[in-house]
Amino acid sequence: MKIFQYISSKYLAAKLLLYRNAMITIKAAKIRKKDNITVVFVLESLSTWKTESLFQLMVTHKRFNPIILITYNNAEDDRNILAQYCQEKGYSHFVETGQKNEKLWNRFHPDIILYQKPYDGQFTSNLQSLFCYITYGFHASIEDWSTKTPLFYNCWQIYYENATLRKQYAKLLNAKIPNTFATGLPMMDELLISKNDVPNQWKSHSHEKKRIIYAPHHSINPENWWQSATFLEIGEEILLIAEKYSNQIQWAFKPHPLLRYKLNKIWGKDRTDKYYQRWTEMEWSQYEEGKYLGLFKHSDAMIHDCGSFILEYLYTGNPVMYLVKDENIDSKWNETYQKAYHLHYKAKTKEEIERFIQNVISGKDNLKAKREAFMDENLIPPFGQTASQNIIDCILSADKASLMQK
Repeated sequence: MKIFQYISSKYLAAKLLLYRNAMITIKAAKIRKKDNITVVFVLESLSTWKTESLFQLMVTHKRFNPIILITYNNAEDDRNILAQYCQEKGYSHFVETGQKNEKLWNRFHPDIILYQKPYDGQFTSNLQSLFCYITYGFHASIEDWSTKTPLFYNCWQIYYENATLRKQYAKLLNAKIPNTFATGLPMMDELLISKNDVPNQWKSHSHEKKRIIYAPHHSINPENWWQSATFLEIGEEILLIAEKYSNQIQWAFKPHPLLRYKLNKIWGKDRTDKYYQRWTEMEWSQYEEGKYLGLFKHSDAMIHDCGSFILEYLYTGNPVMYLVKDENIDSKWNETYQKAYHLHYKAKTKEEIERFIQNVISGKDNLKAKREAFMDENLIPPFGQTASQNIIDCILSADKASLMQK
């Protein structure tokens, strides 16, 4: 009886998967024939919105109607900052106040819902639409939680940085429908913008200083998968180091948006506020939230323990240091990420951090040529055009989409 039940459940699952895949194929064919395609961008915060260049391209495209949905999360300030930004830019947007992504079809009738986080489980309320996925950071993890989510198995299109990563993740996903595409990521388009075309986000000073960003990750509690955060061990020490070098270095504190929320629970609100306030008020430093392209482009170096910044900051061409907590952390990453990680200077001690700062001041950078070669080989969108244009082509044309699966 148990064997029969097992076979029956497997048969039913296979039938449902075939039905879902057939429906995706039918819907895709219909959407490609439409004159006006409504796309909902599901977002949580301004600093993690990495698809603005795609949104802007869709705004100017005669066949797209893009809409921003600012979805509910625990960080109300992040939502408010994003809403204000959209208002200032004149972007069509809505702020969600109830359950995440509930029945978007009833409100917008979207042809496509574009997600940015792999663990968004609310997509099941919106099966009338097709789903596309663009990661809000570069693809890093090769663990099941980030490669085999229910959302991915129900996606029409998932976009990757290059053909190498597309093939690797397609194999890990092992989906029955071919839904992975090497288009590049829209964040690449922004990161490739010339420094001269990006507004400077740094405070002005009476004399020239080197500019260093300190960017700590939020994974300070033990249940986080990333387990890279060094903030509790060294965050206060780095503030003291920043003060020590304040005559030579201008500093920017750029924490992950979730760090403050989590730190409040461990340190308490008063201690957390005082730490953030110190970075904000000092003449030689600043606290940055929201968009950070101008901060990156006009900086001279970064010290961090984050995920996406391992690749993102390489676009500046500047030296970068990784604060090491787990010696084997790169075993959880794909090969591209591992290579980028080893193009970072590493530190576990105060002395190693200070040595890096001194090298930034003197201009010593032994890894520069290797970073530049890696950049040319791995971080340029394919097909000689922007990643955003590749994604537009992938959505509108089955023939062009097939080229992005080779």
